[in-house]
Amino acid sequence: MSTPQTLPARSGTALLLPKDQTVKITNTHGRQVIDFWALNPSNPAEYLSMSHNHAIHRKLHFKAGDTLYSSISRPILSWRDDTSHGDHDTLISACNPLRYEKMGVKGWHASCAENYQEAVRGLLSAAATTTTSDIAQEVKDRFPVTPPTPLNLFMNVKVSQEGGIVFRAPTSREGDSVAFKALMDVVVVLSACPMDQRASDDWLPDPKEAHYEIIEG
Repeated sequence: MSTPQTLPARSGTALLLPKDQTVKITNTHGRQVIDFWALNPSNPAEYLSMSHNHAIHRKLHFKAGDTLYSSISRPILSWRDDTSHGDHDTLISACNPLRYEKMGVKGWHASCAENYQEAVRGLLSAAATTTTSDIAQEVKDRFPVTPPTPLNLFMNVKVSQEGGIVFRAPTSREGDSVAFKALMDVVVVLSACPMDQRASDDWLPDPKEAHYEIIEG
């Protein structure tokens, strides 16, 4: 087991997760939403796809014990564990600068879309200067610039009887965690969501850091 790493508040990171290894993500303070992506480094057009999982599982929400599928319907992750109440969103796209502008924010605001882009660039830059990651070398300049719809860990979104989308307060508690086992080599991207415009929904008014670690086997 690796040493837990800090995912700083409002920021993102990308890491290589080889097949059969597990990544554990801990909601250190509770109620912090974490955007989660997984992509095939040999073919970044193949990624963890929420819409494909909706069709395969015939449900909007997935849980521990489910196999998660890629954009070409191949198994990509096994959801190994979840100590939270199980409220995770699969519908909402990553927040981006224009969304914050539409919410009335003046000037630049951190976003999950930019965190994704910066994290991937950082991983590729590191790969270009080392010889320890043949996997990362393969994906240079091939990752999608626009992030796919993420699995929004610990985000509580419901669909009303009228078909409307309802944002509710996260139900995750301090120390809750989820774990995913890679069924192929993947690049995992994480973003500690910077959203601070939904205090009325009892979101964290001040986004917090989270932690992650890689577990062998």
